[in-house]
Amino acid sequence: MASRNPSFARLSAGYLFPEIARRRREFAAAHPEAKIISLGVGNTTEPLPPSMRDALAAEAKALGTREGYSGYGEDLGNRSLREAVARVWYSDRVDPEAISISDGAKPDLGRLALMFGPGATVAVQDPAYPVYVDASVIFGQAGKSAGGTAYEGISYLRCVPENDFFPDLSSVARTDLIYFCS
Repeated sequence: MASRNPSFARLSAGYLFPEIARRRREFAAAHPEAKIISLGVGNTTEPLPPSMRDALAAEAKALGTREGYSGYGEDLGNRSLREAVARVWYSDRVDPEAISISDGAKPDLGRLALMFGPGATVAVQDPAYPVYVDASVIFGQAGKSAGGTAYEGISYLRCVPENDFFPDLSSVARTDLIYFCS
């Protein structure tokens, strides 16, 4: 019988987004007159714009034809999409080869953790996207909970107004992976 990854047992309860949703619900119940603007993660509130809907439908339809079928995608993502990102978002200052189109942060973090293995040392910005920490814990790159959402073995890079939300990287101990999103 397969056994469960023991690192799962080290995950702390209290994932950020359900906690935000719980507090929002409680506040709304206690203050029904309040107008809440939620900037948290959750269900979308608007349908896809027609241009996106039509492009997705056309691409899906093309995959059903011999001429339009492409098989597995390119390792960095669709070339024409990467070129458009380089052109539109970066005014051609970034080479499309330096752009990776993926299926999301969570799968990418899992791939990084797998690639570097359980002995990798990790640093995360603080506050952090919770998945940076959770992936490190699940893949055995962190020790026991140090209380709250902190873990032994993870370096936390404080990002506050006093440092313009960018840590002093020269003071960070040698680390294999640094998870930072700006």
